[in-house]
Amino acid sequence: MDHTARYQETLRRLAMIDEGFVEDEAGLGLDLARTSALEPKTAAFLQLGILVASGSPAVCLEWSTARALAAGATEDEIADVLLAIAPVTGLGRVVCAAPDVATALGYDVGAALEDPGDP
Repeated sequence: MDHTARYQETLRRLAMIDEGFVEDEAGLGLDLARTSALEPKTAAFLQLGILVASGSPAVCLEWSTARALAAGATEDEIADVLLAIAPVTGLGRVVCAAPDVATALGYDVGAALEDPGDP
């Protein structure tokens, strides 16, 4: 692979959060099962909360939300994580993250806000 193709492949894999690539190339394990002291769902909630608190981009929030769902979390539990961290992280961070988390859950907050009859 030539130099240009290599950097492009690296950036593409990072942008899509290719877990295997990140682990192999950066030595950064993202596997929830590796957190032996915590149940995978609890670890996923913590990761989501930290990503929200740090102002992570949409792709990270959507990835983390999907991992929480895969670990057995419900949509209500994920929404409750946002409520639980709001007093510590600040409402601004939670408000900014909510639409991206909603997208990962298959809910379009923007469309719901435009339709006053939608709950």
